[in-house]
Amino acid sequence: MEANWPMIFLVLFVTAITVYIGRLWFKRWFNPLSLYSAIWGFCLCTYEFRLIQFYPVSKEASFDIVLAWLSLYAGAGITLLFIGGQRIRRSPKIDMNRLKKAIIVLSIIGGVGVIDELRVVSSSFGGMLLAIFVNGNDIYREKLTGDLSWIPYIGAFLYAACSLAGVYTARIGKPTALAFVPLVLLALNNIFSMIRAGVIMALFLFLTSYLLTPREGRLRVARWQGIMAVVMAVLVFGGGFALVSSTRGLGVDFPGMTPAIDRISEYIPVFPSLYANLAAPPVAFSQYLATPEVTKNNIWGEYTFKPILRLLNRLGFAFRVPYLEESYDTPVPMNTATYLKNVYSDFGFAGIPLFPFVLGALATFLTIRIARSPSLFDLMLLSNIYLLILSSPAVDLMVLGDWYISLGVSCVAGLLIQRRSTGGKLLRRDRPDGMHDSKAATANS
Repeated sequence: MEANWPMIFLVLFVTAITVYIGRLWFKRWFNPLSLYSAIWGFCLCTYEFRLIQFYPVSKEASFDIVLAWLSLYAGAGITLLFIGGQRIRRSPKIDMNRLKKAIIVLSIIGGVGVIDELRVVSSSFGGMLLAIFVNGNDIYREKLTGDLSWIPYIGAFLYAACSLAGVYTARIGKPTALAFVPLVLLALNNIFSMIRAGVIMALFLFLTSYLLTPREGRLRVARWQGIMAVVMAVLVFGGGFALVSSTRGLGVDFPGMTPAIDRISEYIPVFPSLYANLAAPPVAFSQYLATPEVTKNNIWGEYTFKPILRLLNRLGFAFRVPYLEESYDTPVPMNTATYLKNVYSDFGFAGIPLFPFVLGALATFLTIRIARSPSLFDLMLLSNIYLLILSSPAVDLMVLGDWYISLGVSCVAGLLIQRRSTGGKLLRRDRPDGMHDSKAATANS
């Protein structure tokens, strides 16, 4: 089956238009609308390349995807209409020493989770090397069922540390070893648990927090520092991603593979898995909509509030929430069917327009607040909302306890740091030791 070039060009055209609308509305390229359009356009184009002969996406699924897309923009547009444009003004500064201490404390707490996971994996599978290179899939399954660590979710504190590290880097204007500590720890944690998505989540939270933080000028990086940073990132994140992919045996022979993807897989064995993860979720959503109506809906909010319901179940309340989502034949077996599947299952068809509408409105409201009066709490909240948008073509990240931990811990840390900060201005760049430049000091005197 050949690529559907007319549809690819149509998707690219719509994506370009919607990305530019986001740029016009927010006065910057990195904004929630442009991110949503770019990531959805990319995933839909990968599907239309037909490197795997997926089942067709139904008209109902296509309608829901377009409706959700429009609803996100409607929520953003109405919010902009009522609140108005962005007016930058000064606001209380963030105490850099307290921010630094928060990153250290959260990294230590998350590091305890990494050590605990390392100990459990090593004792359960007869040694760490044997576990990683022989029992990768077993480790992954136990991670999904929550049986891999004796201290659940403590490693997720590292996501909050990554968000704060992005703010810290933006404020001091240069990369530091401290900012990379939570990123490296989380990469190690993902290797021990055979999870690939966590590395992407951590790096995205760091970059989003960095880009959203008001700062003066560009990042001050010497040439050798930039080269070292790129090399370290490739080794840690790329190496960890490749190691997990290879040891879990993800370079498999999927049904419906075309000769084109067979040729690519000769050089990149894990490419079919990566391609399926990007292209198949809309097909899985279409298959979900084709199931009998009685099987579509679960407990109200079962996926959206899944970690909370599971906690209530442990406390004795009668909520039976399965660990894993059902799988759909695309013909590649997929248990990720875009965030729309989770929304539809939780709230019915009404959730298709309402959830992205609220998401767009909230993201826009926070973006305007940060532009007018930046606060660390708003930065942490918005960074985690951006993470929901990034993952939306695959899954609603609200099904993960890690996302709730990242959101809650980073927002609480932001509130505590902000409330205890001394006087000054957020838009002024601070040095790591809390000292300010002479001009700012004169202004405060």
